[in-house]
Amino acid sequence: MKAGLRGTLTAVAATVGLLPGCAAERGPSASRVPYQPDRRDYTRFQAAHPDLLEPNYLPFMLHRIPGDGPDGDALVFCRWSREAMPLSVYIAPPEITDALQDEFLPIESEAYVAAVEAALAMWQRELEGLVGFRRVTTPGEAQLVLHLVAAPGPTPQPELTVLGNTPFAGACTPRGRISGATRLDVRFSVPKADLYIADEFGLLGVDQVQWVALHEIGHALGMRHHSPIPADLMYEVVRDRVQVKELSTEDVNSFVSLYQIENGTVFAHLPPGPGGTAERARPSPPAGPPSLAMAPFVDARLGFDIHPPSGWMRLETARGMVAIDGLTWDNAASFQLIVERYPTIEAYLDRFGAHFLGRGDVLEWEFKKMGAFRGLEISVVTTDTGNIERYVFIEVGDGRLFVSVMDCALEDADAYFPWFEATLASLQIWMAPDAGPPLRRGIELH
Repeated sequence: MKAGLRGTLTAVAATVGLLPGCAAERGPSASRVPYQPDRRDYTRFQAAHPDLLEPNYLPFMLHRIPGDGPDGDALVFCRWSREAMPLSVYIAPPEITDALQDEFLPIESEAYVAAVEAALAMWQRELEGLVGFRRVTTPGEAQLVLHLVAAPGPTPQPELTVLGNTPFAGACTPRGRISGATRLDVRFSVPKADLYIADEFGLLGVDQVQWVALHEIGHALGMRHHSPIPADLMYEVVRDRVQVKELSTEDVNSFVSLYQIENGTVFAHLPPGPGGTAERARPSPPAGPPSLAMAPFVDARLGFDIHPPSGWMRLETARGMVAIDGLTWDNAASFQLIVERYPTIEAYLDRFGAHFLGRGDVLEWEFKKMGAFRGLEISVVTTDTGNIERYVFIEVGDGRLFVSVMDCALEDADAYFPWFEATLASLQIWMAPDAGPPLRRGIELH
């Protein structure tokens, strides 16, 4: 996914500092050039599997199986078989030393075991019976051992402590040749995951360990890599110790899709050899005049409707919507609308202006009238991606502030900005009078 979209989706909540993370051991194909998921590969796969739940992160769940034929390596979906359910699980309790305990607020090992049990129950509930778990009393009976380790995890780099580790070496084993196959006969097994319940400061909270357990169980169920979105449970790094306490829609869609696809389904083939990877030309931006969707995106929660570009993915967010030319994790352009509770543009920028202005070189800063509303446009070329981002702030006058974030590659700005402007011009803001139905007011771009 473009960094511009990822950054703007999380800009308000994110702060600096990378803290506890997750490690997953590499499998036997680790020496080969890693596959970089691409929306064009996914679009081809989606056409053959139209019932997939969207959006999802299926390409981040792939296992690369080396091939010996002309079709090269296979990227394969590999998971526990239906016959393996419910998985037998043993939770190995931690042996907590006195040195780790806080003498005033001690935590019993049973509390951590209960946190893991709650994580297992959440996965079973959220995936609606596609996976299930059965507790056993000894590790020898278990298909999966969740080992609670009463010690700090590894520190692969400063300020980054591993809180969980799920070994993936040999997790997906093919049976027979893969040449020309659209589905392989595979066996999947992840026998253990380590959950570290301490860091350099001492024992973690029970809620933190429940998050670690949720994340590592996701790996054990078949997610080989990590989500690219910080708001997701399966993202790699915890920021500022604020854990995601539930599965996102994308998390659920990804695992439901994984367990509905036939086990061993081939996603794509890559050229043979250690350097094999797919060659892809850069996609062209849209040509011709912009085309907007006939049906508007209507948000009764926040009081607006808008017509996104035709054919773009549209998603409801916590404070508005986003339209994407591509996929959430790999897109060419995005249009986001956010509704904030701020009385003025200045009040909002006093709080968050450093984020918008600190992203790169400011090309434009202009206050302007937008119909009945006061507005501000800022254009920035971002330092990290070289993309151009345009922010439009619309002061409604009733305590709401509409923030539009438009993002694309700088070289594609001439192609995409007419689409952005047409979308923004279609915005209708619902104004509630003292009596009668809400009035709709457009913003009238000039």
